[in-house]
Amino acid sequence: MESTDQSPERLERRDKSLPRPVNPKWSDGRAWMISCVIHFFLFTTIMVLWRPITRGTGGEQDRPVGIAVVHQTNSGTEYFLSGSEGGPSNANNSDSSAAAIPSSVMPDSQGAAALESLLSDLAPNDSKNNASGAGTDTSDTGLSGVGNSAGPGKSTGKFGAGDKTKTSFLGVEGAGTSFVYVLDRSDSMNVNSSAPMSVAKRELSNSIDSLSEDNQFQIVFYNEAPIPLSSIRGVSNRMHFAKEADKKRAKQFIRAMIANGGTEHLSALRMGLSFGPDVLFFMTDADEPRLIDAQLQDLQERALRTQTTIHTIEFRAGPQTGNGGWIRSLAEMTKGTYRYVDVETLQPE
Repeated sequence: MESTDQSPERLERRDKSLPRPVNPKWSDGRAWMISCVIHFFLFTTIMVLWRPITRGTGGEQDRPVGIAVVHQTNSGTEYFLSGSEGGPSNANNSDSSAAAIPSSVMPDSQGAAALESLLSDLAPNDSKNNASGAGTDTSDTGLSGVGNSAGPGKSTGKFGAGDKTKTSFLGVEGAGTSFVYVLDRSDSMNVNSSAPMSVAKRELSNSIDSLSEDNQFQIVFYNEAPIPLSSIRGVSNRMHFAKEADKKRAKQFIRAMIANGGTEHLSALRMGLSFGPDVLFFMTDADEPRLIDAQLQDLQERALRTQTTIHTIEFRAGPQTGNGGWIRSLAEMTKGTYRYVDVETLQPE
């Protein structure tokens, strides 16, 4: 067993520690003085070498900054540059192809050129509305739906570039690159041995056949609720290119559609406009339930946002007695054409 006895001599050796070096000439006051001198020279060196970083335009003349806003008025198109010094500025321009910018808000600089280019891009394009025109067609001409390939050049439609095409549906012609067909399939379409439904389906197929592969289309049948044409994967919230495969699928969809149920116009029209087409063909055999002014205004605003022309066709039995009511108003509000068709003169296939 290890002994626990510790002699005084051994304890004395264990308690001894190494001596610390002592500089009798060193003092705390001198240490503080040297530290202050070093920091002073470091601070002075930083101040001499430091230069402020130039930001912004570096002394160039300030340019007006604001938001370019376009308004349509009875006197033409107004362009506002809001938020700039001196308040908003504006200019009227009846020509939709270019925007005239006042010199007071357009200094000679690259920023001004960029703003002018922006306003030019924002200028509305009314060419397709002028192509279809506004009016009423109550003639007794045939209902041939076969359209004609249109006009010169290319049209950069909302869904890509393509040939601008003219196609007719139930005797009404529309021009554009994208088309939506909204058709009533309520039970009243079964009158006269289902002639209205049969003729509408035949004319719809002919109209789609007339479209080129660059064109796009969508079909919405409705009674109490709208039913759009779906893609192969079941997607229904998009347009379809008028290629042979899509045309074949569309014809199958048309043939399978039957007429039954009641009528709800508004939801079907809103769905049709949600696709943003150049032209929307709307066919119904019932003016009930009537759309009120607020609902028509809502449809007009939606059509204006998507630059859509709405053509309307009213199917009724017997000669026309009224002026078309809200169905005609909807066409006129969107620069479209209204047509009345006597279903008693229609012959099914």
